[in-house]
Amino acid sequence: MGILTQAILPYILLYKYWALFIFTFLASLAIPIPAGTILIASASFASQGYFNIVTIFIVVIIANIAGDNFSYWLARLYGKKVFSRIGFTRKILASKNFELIEKGIGRHSGFIVFISRFEVLSTLTVNIICGLGKVTYKKFMIFEIIGSFANVIFYILIGYIFGDSWQAVNKLIGNFSIFFFLLVFLLLSLFWKKIIKKLNKEI
Repeated sequence: MGILTQAILPYILLYKYWALFIFTFLASLAIPIPAGTILIASASFASQGYFNIVTIFIVVIIANIAGDNFSYWLARLYGKKVFSRIGFTRKILASKNFELIEKGIGRHSGFIVFISRFEVLSTLTVNIICGLGKVTYKKFMIFEIIGSFANVIFYILIGYIFGDSWQAVNKLIGNFSIFFFLLVFLLLSLFWKKIIKKLNKEI
């Protein structure tokens, strides 16, 4: 168990659903809080009768949706105004590559919003780009909710089914996640020019 998880879990056990909501909301804003681990642990505690599993599900879903809405609307209302005042972000926003990525996400926004719910940094990045790119709120919300439901159900089932063994299972998931995203990063690095070329053709 990580040091941060060890520091957070006592608050979860003491303040229960309020703490779970706050930490999940903060994690959705890419603050480095292990939301998946906390959810697995909470579901494990529910299997022992300490929490109600349905209440956990509702609280975490609401917290995820609230956090994602916050970052989406912040980007949509103020993103370009703020980023245009910062040197390096102004250059990124004005670049041809960003324009292509923005339009590419707009064309495939449903799938990208859904799949990004399973990784905190990609969730925030996609929320901001969707807000900046004016992806319709209706479309964003539909796939955000579907993705959040899938994400929360996945982690809850792991914690509830494996119970006391949740730490071992969580470690395996963590190792797989690191491997998976390193692989994605490597593939993006290798095929970046081809991806940009394909986006150019589609647009």
